[in-house]
Amino acid sequence: MTVIEMLRDPVLAKILLRALFVGAAVSVSASVLGVTMVLRRMSMIGDGLAHAGFGALAIATLCGAAGFETEVSIPIVMVTALFLLFLSERGIMGGDAAVAVVSTGMMTAGILIFSFTTGYTADMCSSLFGSASILTVTDCDLWLSVALSAAVAAVFLLFYTKIFSVTFDETFSRAAGVNVWAYKIMTAALISVTVVVGMELIGSLMISALVVFPTLTAMRLCRSFRGVLITAGVSSVLCFLVGFILSCELSLPAGASVVAVDLTVYVAVSAVSSVRGARRRRRMLSGR
Repeated sequence: MTVIEMLRDPVLAKILLRALFVGAAVSVSASVLGVTMVLRRMSMIGDGLAHAGFGALAIATLCGAAGFETEVSIPIVMVTALFLLFLSERGIMGGDAAVAVVSTGMMTAGILIFSFTTGYTADMCSSLFGSASILTVTDCDLWLSVALSAAVAAVFLLFYTKIFSVTFDETFSRAAGVNVWAYKIMTAALISVTVVVGMELIGSLMISALVVFPTLTAMRLCRSFRGVLITAGVSSVLCFLVGFILSCELSLPAGASVVAVDLTVYVAVSAVSSVRGARRRRRMLSGR
């Protein structure tokens, strides 16, 4: 069934629009938060939390929390994010090592739990690679995505100057009296909710792509922090819409389709940027 045919059916149209709204909200939230994480060389934390989210979903399944997987997973992923920050800040373990240990540990736990829980093979595949069915998006996901988008927008509108300062010079921010730890906790909480909500459509192995690719694409196109934020958000939403529609039309996994579009756009922008840079250098050399 094509997207046009689904839109003609009132029931299916409501489900489709709900899935599109959730995906767009998660995409813009992940990309905006991803700008600060990539610039601060913390993008691997998003990948680590995605793996932790898979383990959290497995724990929710083991506890019999059918229909409440999202509510159970969010606090688990938040605690994991705070634990990663604690290990990194205290110098107990390097940031990359902490992410590797926690992510592989949670992923291993999730696989073992799903393996010992009979009848949940489909749930494991859906959690890893994203659901192939838009029917899985619930009203809870819808409201969480609304709250998440509002929270991200409010944070960046109210604390834009402090976020800019912490992103580019953490030492100066501390000297200026900015509570850097509170900023990190706030970012960790928002990215945790983003990861959990996004896993429903994109999958735990794919959700980190929404954090990284739009930011890298925007950094190729813009030079200002504000420009990168806006461009990353717009690019992420457009790539999600194109990828999601392609997945519906071609009966492909939503997560892989969205990430494929994000990757294609990044490669194309990088190629064009490289060609323009080479031409600019040749003009400068010839002008000499």
